[in-house]
Amino acid sequence: MPHHATAGSFLGVPDTLWFVLLTIAAVAGVAWSLSRKLSLLMAGRKDVELGNWGERLRGVIVFFLGQRRMFLEPLPGIMHALIFWGFLVFSIRSVSMVVEGLTRGSELPFLHTPIGHAYLLTKDVFAVLVLVGVAIAAWRRLVTKPDRLEYSADAWIILGLIGALMVTDLLADGARIGGGAPGPWAWTPVSGVVGGWLAGSSETALRTLYAAAWWVHLATLYVFANYLPYSKHFHVYTSFPNVLLRPLGEPGRLAKMDLENIEEGSALGAAKVTDLSWKQLLDLYTCTECGRCTVVCPTTITKKPLIPRDLTIALRDHLNASAAEILGPPGEAPGKPGRELAGDVIDPEVVWACTTCRWCEESCPLFISYVDRIVEIRRHLVLEKAEFPSEAEPAFRGMEVNGNPWQLSAEARGDWAKGLGVPLASDGGEFEVLFWVGCAGSYDDAGKRTSQALVKLLQAAGVKFAILGAEERCTGDAARRLGNEYLFQVLAGANVETLNGRGVKRIVTNCPHCFNTLAHEYPDFGGKYEVLHGTQLVAELVASGQLVLTEALRREVTYHDPCYLGRTNREYDAPRRILRAIPGLELKEAPLSREKGMCCGAGGGRMWLEEKLGTRINQTRMRQLQESGTSDVAVACPFCAVMVGNAQQELGIEGAQTVDVIALAAQALSHDSQKSKVQG
Repeated sequence: MPHHATAGSFLGVPDTLWFVLLTIAAVAGVAWSLSRKLSLLMAGRKDVELGNWGERLRGVIVFFLGQRRMFLEPLPGIMHALIFWGFLVFSIRSVSMVVEGLTRGSELPFLHTPIGHAYLLTKDVFAVLVLVGVAIAAWRRLVTKPDRLEYSADAWIILGLIGALMVTDLLADGARIGGGAPGPWAWTPVSGVVGGWLAGSSETALRTLYAAAWWVHLATLYVFANYLPYSKHFHVYTSFPNVLLRPLGEPGRLAKMDLENIEEGSALGAAKVTDLSWKQLLDLYTCTECGRCTVVCPTTITKKPLIPRDLTIALRDHLNASAAEILGPPGEAPGKPGRELAGDVIDPEVVWACTTCRWCEESCPLFISYVDRIVEIRRHLVLEKAEFPSEAEPAFRGMEVNGNPWQLSAEARGDWAKGLGVPLASDGGEFEVLFWVGCAGSYDDAGKRTSQALVKLLQAAGVKFAILGAEERCTGDAARRLGNEYLFQVLAGANVETLNGRGVKRIVTNCPHCFNTLAHEYPDFGGKYEVLHGTQLVAELVASGQLVLTEALRREVTYHDPCYLGRTNREYDAPRRILRAIPGLELKEAPLSREKGMCCGAGGGRMWLEEKLGTRINQTRMRQLQESGTSDVAVACPFCAVMVGNAQQELGIEGAQTVDVIALAAQALSHDSQKSKVQG
């Protein structure tokens, strides 16, 4: 039997002509659809940071080709990887079939080489593996029915098209083998089985079967390619660029707004969907609706209105629905849609629910970001419309007037250190490290005890340090994440001026929020420092022998990972090294810890907002921590200390305690160390 499938005619017209016309129509359809999508993306802001292409390409290999994040869930990961890798393998085969149709039977020459034989074997095996992946996907949707999935007809259409591609490929190759076709086809065992079933059929039947399978295969491929831009599986096109162009900066860093050069007619923050950057719009098109973000989001878990996947879907659908308004007549510059994001497209309660814990972002296989979009919308509500939760007003006013959200006296900021021999940077003495105390460490009772504990440890280790006292102001973390970028920039500018004026090079702080802001956001304002969290510095001092922890603490604790120390800044080990260095103390890990640790509910400025909807996040987190077998919790963040401690009281857990890791280390400090190295 000849190798080509297109000999003969259809309705009197040579088959090759029909195929050429079909191919032109398919390619034109894809090109038109993608060009419109690209035009919508380019209507977004252009201020996207790129560069570091070596790291970007490494990410493509690990996360796009290697599907690394997919395997956080084994079965779905295997399912998706089989289908994805199968598609990559079949791309060469598809090109060869197109060439066959355009040339009346010629194939890609390399298929008849040893490398080509190896490829055909691989392709043959993957045809079955892809069908296994499709079967797993169908089983999950029909039988196990995970809550996180979206159950729409779209998924079945895609699975049907994928299955059709695999089956028609096996039938086409089986027909050739059944007809005794020479060449590399003997290297394809799965197709060989199909060929064995077809052996003995007439040559006419085999020709007809081959031609039918060939036509259906390529028609399916062309339908698939044109359907994708209008389905949730558009990520087949966008996942590669989205991974390649993913943000490479520090995860906890928010972009600086240029408040001094706002163009006339431009919104502050994101009022319309086109006020988002083109990369944020690309994120919308890359969402697979897999729901991985929803099952880990603390607001979704506690029945708040924010569901990350649904937020992305709503913005994507709005972008598509606004295409005519945005693109306008041909040749004109992109416009803006009439509807605003907050209020028209999204309930503002969705925007204010986010704790910026970033678990949604860490769980997304394709690096879709959420925090930056939410903060952009908050910025518009705060800066331009002055619409924000009423509870935020006292915190904003306190930061603006007194330099702290508690609205307490700025002059009292250093009162916690009285009698401890703590020098001020303004005294003019030399110091190795500046202790940035933070608002909680200066005013909150538990925070003050942690500050005093760090002082005790630094003095015992002989570290020369100082504090700013009344010169220190809130870093502005909460203001920025609540959308008040103007207030944040005022605070940041003042603090950087003070720090640089005091010659500060190295900073230690017990607050992960201060840590993140000082380390990753202050450089945009001229403040570049080496910043350590208190647990990092103390862990170093213990490891070097400058601190000796010999006093036994006979107790069991579990450890709660702060989002801004753990997930955002990748520090999971330093607090644990300290806890394990304390004699008599047993650390009992909770099932949801380290990368899987859930937020306490205070991040994103929500420390200052009432939790009026759903169940309380801090109580949910406390119940998770109790699964460790103990109710005593060690923390490394003053906000976490407040939220977890409150949860213990609210749940009526008798005798339960929340204590900072730094305070535990100070309790375990050798008495000899305390006496020998006190700083005067």
